[in-house]
Amino acid sequence: MAILHVALAKLDLSLLKESKDDAFEHIHRMIDAIPIPKYDVRVGSPLIPQSTRGYDIILSMKFETLQDFKAYLAHPKHLELLKVYGPPLLREMISFQVDGTAPKAKL
Repeated sequence: MAILHVALAKLDLSLLKESKDDAFEHIHRMIDAIPIPKYDVRVGSPLIPQSTRGYDIILSMKFETLQDFKAYLAHPKHLELLKVYGPPLLREMISFQVDGTAPKAKL
């Protein structure tokens, strides 16, 4: 089973010290530096902002196991990411995890 982790966040853009694109790139680099197996990491803005109810950023990634996901959450580099981009910059967040395994085709 693959674990799909998705986080949507509302940011106080007036508190960003860099451009939004630079912040997203920095977040991506910080996530890449966490030595936990993960793949398909994506960080970015919504393509159609009118449909997002004010959420500015999506972060998604997949983990092979629930243990890998839990290790990611507890890793010091993830905690550092939350210090840099957490409150007060982070105004609101929704985070959820699902079984990200693609369904098998039936013949």
